[in-house]
Amino acid sequence: MQFTWKPFITAIMAIALVSGCETKETNEVKQPNPSNKDTTQTETTQSDNTGKSETSQSSSKNENSASENGGATNEENKQQTNAEENKQQEEARPSEMQLSYMVDGKEVKETASLKTSDNQGFSLYVLKGWELEAEEPHSDLLLRDNSFVRIRLLHEEGNKIDYAKLAEEHAQAVSSDAARQDSANLPESLKGAAWYTAQSENMTVHVIATSSPVPMLVMIQTPKDKEELAPALAMIETIRKTDSAKQDKEAANPNESVSSSN
Repeated sequence: MQFTWKPFITAIMAIALVSGCETKETNEVKQPNPSNKDTTQTETTQSDNTGKSETSQSSSKNENSASENGGATNEENKQQTNAEENKQQEEARPSEMQLSYMVDGKEVKETASLKTSDNQGFSLYVLKGWELEAEEPHSDLLLRDNSFVRIRLLHEEGNKIDYAKLAEEHAQAVSSDAARQDSANLPESLKGAAWYTAQSENMTVHVIATSSPVPMLVMIQTPKDKEELAPALAMIETIRKTDSAKQDKEAANPNESVSSSN
């Protein structure tokens, strides 16, 4: 009987093919997969980035909201700040202060007491012998014997005040011969003020319109034979607004009738 090789060879080739397929499948199974750790880190990073993005967007919205609301509250904050500053300034002023002024070329020093006008909302130091009284809603007086000082605070309300014209008109209401004086001869804080002097019978009237230390119109009337301009100016220099200043719209009007101040 003759032996045939063909079936034997076919069987060997089939076995080889099956072995090759199993080896390939084994290799594919053994290939490493991404670790759980790497997957967790990736998810964590994505989560962090998402959280930061949401936080940034929220912060941006809050900033925009604050910016929109800021315009409406700026004026209120400003008013509150000014009130606090005025209050602190008032609280910082001692109850007494020594004032100095010149009389006949000699320096005189006197102790003055702090007084407050609730009528116009200001404080000043008043020398002994003088009294501070409210004259009318927008006018206060410093009184001593036959001398007096009328104080009217001015409120510009956005309208620029012509201090020179204001002082001239009030001085000429006293006398048509009223003359302007050199403000360089006034105390330091009043330099640059408009200053006129007028004579009326036995009295001398000084009219001063100034923006410093606060916007105000001042009339100082003293007997000709007993000039008290120097002590009056020393007190006027200490005028400061207080937080009790009235904010009504009827505040002293610089264009008010001149005759009302005489």
